[in-house]
Order: sequence, then C-alpha cells, then structure tokens
Amino acid sequence: MMALAMVGEALISACVEALIKRIASRQFRDFFSSRKLNISLLDELKTTLLALSAVLNDAEEKQITEPAVKEWLDELRDAVLDAEDLLDEINTHALRCKGVGESTKFVTKRE
Repeated sequence: MMALAMVGEALISACVEALIKRIASRQFRDFFSSRKLNISLLDELKTTLLALSAVLNDAEEKQITEPAVKEWLDELRDAVLDAEDLLDEINTHALRCKGVGESTKFVTKRE
C-alpha cells in the first residue's frame, strides 16, 4: 500500500513539472499574448507551481504517518489533473486557431 501511494504521489510531482514546462513554453506564451491576456498571471502560476514542487517531496514522505497530508495530496492530485485538462483545452484551441490562420494564408497565397 505504501509503495502504491508513493507511485501515485510521484505522478503528482511529474505532472506539476510538466505543467511548469507547458506554461513556460514559447507556444503557450505566444497564444496567451495573442489573446491579449495577462502574461504576469502565467508567471504567478509558474511561481506557485515551483513552490508546490518544492514541498511535494516532504509531503510525500509525511503522508505515510499523517492522514491530513494524505488527504491534501489526494485533493492536490485532483487539482493538478484538472489543470492539465485545462491546459489541454487551451492547447487544442491554440492549434485550431493556428490551423485556421495557416489555411487562410494558404488560400491567400494561391489567389
């Protein structure tokens, strides 16, 4: 049981790291800028995720003896998965917009 919990929480750490990389990516930031959205919100989110990443290792160890920490990690896992879903939706929207822009350029060039 303990090993399973550790694997599950390692998944949270990996997901948090992936989220940090995604929101820092040029493609994501460009999409955010093109929509005239506040880039500083991405920077704040990145800072929050970095802080979260720093405490995850300690929390992963404490969950074994402290049920409240285990509950917090379970809730955190759900929130991280929701954040991944949201970033997937944003990425899908960005790709659609890019595809529409490219097909418009193609049609314009052919004329």
